[in-house]
Amino acid sequence: MNIHESPLTSFELSPPRWSGDALSLRFEMREQGLTAVPAAGDAFGAITVDLGSASVERRVAQGRGGLLAKALLPSADQPMPLVWDVTAGLGRDAMTLARLGCEVVAFERHPFLGLLLLDGHRRALLRDDATGEAARRLTVRIEDASDALSRVAQETPVDDQARRPDAILIDPMFPEGKNKAAVKKEAVLLRMLVGEGARPHEDEALLKAALEAARWRVAVKRPLKAPKILDTPPPQATFKGKSVRVDRYACQGRSIPNSRS
Repeated sequence: MNIHESPLTSFELSPPRWSGDALSLRFEMREQGLTAVPAAGDAFGAITVDLGSASVERRVAQGRGGLLAKALLPSADQPMPLVWDVTAGLGRDAMTLARLGCEVVAFERHPFLGLLLLDGHRRALLRDDATGEAARRLTVRIEDASDALSRVAQETPVDDQARRPDAILIDPMFPEGKNKAAVKKEAVLLRMLVGEGARPHEDEALLKAALEAARWRVAVKRPLKAPKILDTPPPQATFKGKSVRVDRYACQGRSIPNSRS
C-alpha cells in the first residue's frame, strides 16, 4: 500500500535500548502529513513538520532583525550565503533562512526525524507561494553532517551540494534544565524520537569541524544562560533573545565570497 493512500497507515518505533524513555512512537500518514505520536495516544502531543507554520512565519516577519538573520546574513549589498544547517531537526531554522533568501542545505542524521523533515519539505514544494519558493532553495539530506564537513574541509566534494558552505548553523540538543516540568512536549517527543539528549563532546567536535569547513562564519544557538561549547576561539558576536542566544564565530582570514565558484 502506498502510504499516501490512507490516513490510517502507520508503523511503530520502539525506544532504543540506550534511551530512558519507556514509550514507543507511532508514525501515521495523516491529512496534514507524516506524524509521529506516542503509541499510547496523542494527548501528550504529536510531531508533524510544517515548513509553512506560524512559527516559521513569525521568524520570517522579523526580517533582518531576527537572531539568525543578525548572525548569518551579510549586508544588503552582498550576495546571500550558502548555509548548511548541520542539526536541522524540524527544519524551522533552515526554512527561515531559505525564506530570507539563503540557499540552504539541511542535514539531519537521525533517519526517522529525517523522514518527518523530508515529508514536510515534499509538501512545501507543492505550494505555490513564498513557502514553496523558499522550499526550492532548500535541500534536505539525511546524513551525519560531520562526514560532509570532513569532505569539504579536505577539498574533496562529492557532488554539487557538498561544496564548501559560506556559513554554518549549529543548534545542538539543549541540555535539560532544572525545571524539567517546563520542557515543551515537542522537545520531549524529539528526545524520544532520536533517543538521546545533549552530547557536549560531539557538539565540540561538530563546532571545530564547522570552523574548518565554513568559508565565512559559523553560528551556534544556545540556551540563554548555557556555557559556550568551546572556550576558544571566543565568539565574534552574540545576539540574545528572551530564552536563547546565537553565538557567531568568524572564520579567520575569510570573507563572504562574491560568487559561488
